[in-house]
Amino acid sequence: MNSLEIIDKLLKSEKEDQPLYKQLRIELENTRYQRAANFLCNLQRKQIDILETLMDELEEELPSPPADEIYYAQHILQPGENLRILAREYNTTVAKIKELNPKLTDTPEAGQLIYLPIKIPKPPAQHIKYYVQPGDTLYEIAQEYDTTVDALVRINNIADPDIIFPGRILIIPCA
Repeated sequence: MNSLEIIDKLLKSEKEDQPLYKQLRIELENTRYQRAANFLCNLQRKQIDILETLMDELEEELPSPPADEIYYAQHILQPGENLRILAREYNTTVAKIKELNPKLTDTPEAGQLIYLPIKIPKPPAQHIKYYVQPGDTLYEIAQEYDTTVDALVRINNIADPDIIFPGRILIIPCA
């Protein structure tokens, strides 16, 4: 789960809890406890504001997709990975990765979306994105989503169907 997904989950949870905080404030009769409940309500509102601001800022830092209707493979950086490892895994160079991701720092953090210098065809109109997990195989993914390994290889421009890396985002056609 990357940082944006975690923030989104936290935001949903906090927003679902808002009515409980309000109900607590109403139910408490003692003025001293009402002040504590008001403080909790205000604190929770501030937490939601902070999470929303953080999400906005992180989304602004995402690399913009390259122009001209050229599509590139994507990868979510995994813990322990760096640009050199990523370049080695995908048989490219750090310079090419940085060229495609101009806002990328020299030491990106796990969870960052990175465009790979691997051109892929325009994704089909009906598709989903699948985040490769440790231990996944194209065969298992194809079985799970009722497609073929050949289709996944073609759509995602995969050089070796026996090797996929955790963090790679695969485009999977939907029927």
